[in-house]
Amino acid sequence: MIIRFVLLSGLALIGYYVIRRREALPVHAFLILLPLGLAALAVIFPDATTWVAKRAGVARGVDLINYLVELALLFIVLHYYAKFTELESQMTVLVRELALRKAADDPAGHSGGPAGQGDRLQPAG
Repeated sequence: MIIRFVLLSGLALIGYYVIRRREALPVHAFLILLPLGLAALAVIFPDATTWVAKRAGVARGVDLINYLVELALLFIVLHYYAKFTELESQMTVLVRELALRKAADDPAGHSGGPAGQGDRLQPAG
């Protein structure tokens, strides 16, 4: 019985955090709150997950939940990997544009510092 209280409290805290985020769109909040509501129902009525699992061809409710969580995590990882690579390519374009602008503003290669090394981009390392 204690585990139900812990799980429901955790789900409620996650829901509160999602609702408190002001920049989240209503559709995003809904997409988070829907699985939280389903998870709360699974905590309150654990036998219902077994019933749904048997209808889906899975032996136990916990196995069905495990499969669904694995799929969700795989989607999240792939989504954020795609976002990361997109941001990386955007940053590359921005750095190239910045370098070209600096070169166009200072065609002689002097930036006012000693030996022309002022605010130039330095190689990492």
